[in-house]
Amino acid sequence: MFLNHCHVFPYGAFPAQPELGTLPELARFMAECGIAETVAFAPFWGPKSKELLAGEEINAWLYRNLQDYPQIRGAVTVSPTAPNACELLAEYVAKGFVGVKTHPPVMGFRIDDPACDEFYALAAELGVFVLFHTGVHGGRLMDYQPLLIDNIMHRHPKLKVIIEHMGVSDGIGRGFFDQAMAVVYNHGARWCKGGVYAGLTGLCKPQHRQLVADAVAEAGSKRCVFGLDWPHMNGHGPAIARYETELAVLRSVGLSPEQYADITEGTLRELTAR
Repeated sequence: MFLNHCHVFPYGAFPAQPELGTLPELARFMAECGIAETVAFAPFWGPKSKELLAGEEINAWLYRNLQDYPQIRGAVTVSPTAPNACELLAEYVAKGFVGVKTHPPVMGFRIDDPACDEFYALAAELGVFVLFHTGVHGGRLMDYQPLLIDNIMHRHPKLKVIIEHMGVSDGIGRGFFDQAMAVVYNHGARWCKGGVYAGLTGLCKPQHRQLVADAVAEAGSKRCVFGLDWPHMNGHGPAIARYETELAVLRSVGLSPEQYADITEGTLRELTAR
């Protein structure tokens, strides 16, 4: 398996559980669950992360610490409107990072802000995916509703995008799922060769089983990417239990072996090949 969306932190970022989210714990989780490779994001949040980094840039910290973990791939974590966003993107893609993690409400940018265009153009040129957190998470909803991704795809048709969480948050039913699905469908193989993908991270829960089934049926397995959202903030045992539950939900929607392999490895491997 090659799975997306792991948050990693320096030791002690969560004082009550100092090992939570550390790279050794992720490697342990992967080994116990039989996961061959993952994609990890730099610590752009966490109660003590900034203090523990002591001024080190978060992508530099991730790159330095990943040298001991060849099974964990890095993704650049930055706001597209940051003054050094393009510089960081070029530097760390050259060093082997495979994509970009963004979180519009936390990072404070609007998805289709023209100020992001230089960054998106560079990501398209470099051939790396840009992942957008979607789903209600504070901030002004009109700034990060998934429909805005349609605007940037028309300006940057060669960009590869993962609509993470498919616009869904726990406790609010469908959320922006239909918007997300429309954008994936509009920029899928039927209409054009645009690279918009359904990010199933956090979606594979029992209460969202039908949404998972709909995403696979409408996008196709080659447009779906399963992610972990590790470490889940509850420690090692609960993280394994959640992972097993989410895989059970994914298997329950009637996938063929080929479809299951696409969603848990093949699509992400194709997305990260350059």
